[in-house]
Amino acid sequence: MKRILQFVILSGIFAALACAGVSCSDYLGRVDDEEQTDQGDGSGEGNTPSEGDGSGEGNTPGEGDGSGEGNTPGEGTASGVKGWYELPYINDKDGNGIDDDNPNLVYASHSFQMGGRKYRNYTVCFSTEHHCPVWVAAPRHACYSEKNVKRTDAYKADPVIEKLAPGMQYLDEKIGDKDKDKDKDKDKDCNRGHMLGSAERLCSAEANRQVFHYSNIAPQLSAGFNTGGGGWNLLEDYMDEQVPADTLYEVIGCYFDTYVDGYGKKAEKKKLSKYCGRSDVSFPTMFYYAVLRTKNGNTHKALKDCTSDELRCVAFVRAHSNSLKGQDPSSRELMSISDLERLTGITYFPNVPQAPKDSFTPSDWGL
Repeated sequence: MKRILQFVILSGIFAALACAGVSCSDYLGRVDDEEQTDQGDGSGEGNTPSEGDGSGEGNTPGEGDGSGEGNTPGEGTASGVKGWYELPYINDKDGNGIDDDNPNLVYASHSFQMGGRKYRNYTVCFSTEHHCPVWVAAPRHACYSEKNVKRTDAYKADPVIEKLAPGMQYLDEKIGDKDKDKDKDKDKDCNRGHMLGSAERLCSAEANRQVFHYSNIAPQLSAGFNTGGGGWNLLEDYMDEQVPADTLYEVIGCYFDTYVDGYGKKAEKKKLSKYCGRSDVSFPTMFYYAVLRTKNGNTHKALKDCTSDELRCVAFVRAHSNSLKGQDPSSRELMSISDLERLTGITYFPNVPQAPKDSFTPSDWGL
């Protein structure tokens, strides 16, 4: 694998951890600097932590220590993590963190330390054109959500994205100031919506702080979408119920062209007049979850060892609209992963070639 540019240290980060009925600290593997094409989910053969965890062939230590430039724990480009099951295709063969064909797309990965060990948190594709995340990919397992800490509200620029694309993230320096951090400093209709939610990373303060990076934040309508009973909040709650004893692999994404969803709700393409110190942030017209897991939910098997019949995947797709407030998830918002790929142009779950991306059964998802 080619080395990354000198200004960003290759992340020797992220040990996979997703294992049925086991705490975070019980399941950790090694990472290395090889491209991982046989990534497991942390359980590996016989549930041994050093197998099937993204270590790749040979289980050699990574080139870096996950510190990233400036010794910030667990921050680096997405180089060396390309085999993880949750990841969409990352077009970055030279490993510099910038898309090989579209320089407006940059990639970063984040991990966190807990009990002297490293765990992967999430990987992001960020658009400097939209000043917004395109997708955030992450594993979901009960151990990530163990309530060991409180919400940190540690909003700040993603340090990796800032190195790759200086000045392209939100600029609101008042974030974190409880007296001044009101909607008057943001677009009047939108608040700061998490892609990967804060409640999904409460196992450590570091993990929670990372989900407040701007690269994981998108503008979301505050009246009926990202609020109590809002369309997005209800979908987030529903996705919490889909996390099995095995791991749920998810991609949370934004779409920016005019979109009409399965409920007939329409969102128009536009720029926000003011959002977190900028006047050029794109309004996401649609948000989605693309999710993959085992059917049984308690197999203790790495996905590479599962057949297509043992897996299920689907996309939950909602227009960015206040009118979805109070709308519980239904089969009307489901879409096959293949159809989502045709819509967004993104390839999902390329490291699970047997994933049944062309079909889905609503009842598998309780709908």
